[in-house]
Amino acid sequence: MYLIGYLSALSCRAGEGVEVMISSSVSEVSLDVVRLIHGDDNPQGPGFLYQPVEQIPVRQVQAQEQQTPIGSWAISRQPIRFVEQSTLQLSLAVWPTLPPQEGLQGIVSLPAVEFQLAMNAEGCLVLRWRHQILLTTPALQLRRWYQIAVSVGENGCELNLTDAQGTTSCIRGAGAILNGSSKVLFAAMSIESRGQQHFPQGVYNGKIAQPRIAVAGQVAARWAFEQEMSRQHVPDNSGNGCDLQLINAPTRAMTGPNWRNDVHDWKQDPSQYNAIHFHDDDLADACWPVTAHVEIPASLSSGVYAVRLRAAGLSDDYIPLIVRPAPDQTPAKIVMVMATYTYIAYANEHLTEGDFEQGSEIPVQTGDWEDLVAIHQEWGKSHYDRHNDGSGVAYSSSRRPIPNLRPNYRFWGFHAPRRFSADLYMIWFLTQLGEAFDVVTEHDLHAESTTLLSDYQTVLTGSHPEYYSEPMLAAYQQHVAQGGCLMYLGGDGFYWVTTPFNDLPHLLEVRKSEGLRHWDAEPGERYHASTGELGGIWRSRGRSAHQLFGVGMGGHGWDNKAPGYRRSERSYQPDVAWVFDGINEPVVGDFGLIMNGTSGDEIDRVDFRYGTPEQTIILASSEPHSEWYVPVPEDVTTVSNRLNARYNRDVRSDMVLVEHASGGAVFSVGSIIFTGALPVNNGENNIARLLKNVIGNFTSRK
Repeated sequence: MYLIGYLSALSCRAGEGVEVMISSSVSEVSLDVVRLIHGDDNPQGPGFLYQPVEQIPVRQVQAQEQQTPIGSWAISRQPIRFVEQSTLQLSLAVWPTLPPQEGLQGIVSLPAVEFQLAMNAEGCLVLRWRHQILLTTPALQLRRWYQIAVSVGENGCELNLTDAQGTTSCIRGAGAILNGSSKVLFAAMSIESRGQQHFPQGVYNGKIAQPRIAVAGQVAARWAFEQEMSRQHVPDNSGNGCDLQLINAPTRAMTGPNWRNDVHDWKQDPSQYNAIHFHDDDLADACWPVTAHVEIPASLSSGVYAVRLRAAGLSDDYIPLIVRPAPDQTPAKIVMVMATYTYIAYANEHLTEGDFEQGSEIPVQTGDWEDLVAIHQEWGKSHYDRHNDGSGVAYSSSRRPIPNLRPNYRFWGFHAPRRFSADLYMIWFLTQLGEAFDVVTEHDLHAESTTLLSDYQTVLTGSHPEYYSEPMLAAYQQHVAQGGCLMYLGGDGFYWVTTPFNDLPHLLEVRKSEGLRHWDAEPGERYHASTGELGGIWRSRGRSAHQLFGVGMGGHGWDNKAPGYRRSERSYQPDVAWVFDGINEPVVGDFGLIMNGTSGDEIDRVDFRYGTPEQTIILASSEPHSEWYVPVPEDVTTVSNRLNARYNRDVRSDMVLVEHASGGAVFSVGSIIFTGALPVNNGENNIARLLKNVIGNFTSRK
């Protein structure tokens, strides 16, 4: 029994609209829109706060439980035609990773003529026609390349299998009569269509490369998997117009059977990257039918909203929607950039489902959000997960239900808000402050990187802006260079190289290597298919967060008492004392709704080796952390039993101010949980006063 939905977009302008997709075990669903103010229901804070949007009336919609077609596959746009008694010749290379537990996985299928090249549960290749097994090969080794050449005619069939050592075996079997025409299906046995949805059956796990089909000795199709790498489309180089459409975003820019280990950038020699990796748990779009369309009034002010769904006997669902100002509205001086790239990177992470050993003294405690994700594996995975075949999840989509992207979400690692739900602390604070502010997303920032920030003086980040594209970083640099001010109000920011696909902007790509990660990209596969750029962490690309924000990721940990920050001697000097105006305590933030402090989770520090500007002023640094805090892997060059924060002062948060000659400035706090202190004592505390001082100073600048 559940009620959940997702939207066609993460944001829209006032005056525009979004489509709502709903799945419900109760047919009668109430739909309205609310403005979100605060999500944490901790009794020490203001509680879960929202305001109904009266301009959008409550309405009843009819819903039903939806199914999600998961697994990637490809199909030709045109059919292959067979003449009577013609011989089919098929050649390709395969790199299988996970045979089916039962039944067959389709590698190449001709559904209309009932012919398949498939893999069975024993890892053997099978040729099948009209449910009759024509031949079966010995079992293939997993994660090894095999060249396959198949010939099928009325008088018999033959399969030649060549392994990586060049040894060829020939297996012969009964014949088949292939008459008529059929589209070519890759990586599935068949497709079951239900309305506008298409469900693959028998999805293959592994790579496919160099596919070619000939009929009666004439080439019918030859697909160039190494071309048009950033698209969900593969051209047919035979000239017969039999191009392939890729469904559910199988992974591209994969090393093929000819990869020689001398090229690691697919753009240097695409012919070595002529493989596509298919997975039975790929998901680019849940493809649920549209239940309702919501129009946002042009008069609605910018902010964080939610489409609220309610049904008898079920928990309410709040689907976040960022509303940007209408084009004719006067922008505020302040804008908050919601960390939607990070929200999608973590969408539906499954870290608690395996043998996850958490580096924390706090026991793991899952909630309804994790339970839903565990039950509904078809809702896809995050950049923190592995596919069923063990490969890392390089693509993550916003077009699907995402239970951990909700205002009342509590992170299983410390039983408090994280990411979107934690960013609502800042929304509450700005609302309390009474200053006008606008809200946009990182997706908006990427799409409009050269213009989006030009109308604003003070730009605020969320608590965890970890995943970033180059245009987004450039937008921040441009903003400060032109005299704007930037407040980095979190930790572990600007860490992973992240890119969208032009034809699927809701799909983000990450190739993990180095850094604090849960999987590694395979050798030779660190360059993104979407843009061709090197993946991994920005620090390895020479774009460490230190260079602009003064601090960068330095450590992480979780315990029951996160420390606060002790002011530096420098912070008392007249040129920066305004930051602490009205604050008498030498330690600020030794309280909070997350781990009872402000420096915790993932934390950032000053490091001049990685580009912290010389003029950076350290205003405060975190009090010592416990042994549960350790450095990030890229900072560990020698293993030692004294790496943890009890011995290693590099594992800390630094609060900094960086003034620029342009008149712009950057203020950074270096901790994910920092803003969790804002609601304590209803905002009457030294962290709230500090941020009020900085926002006031920055926004008054020209």
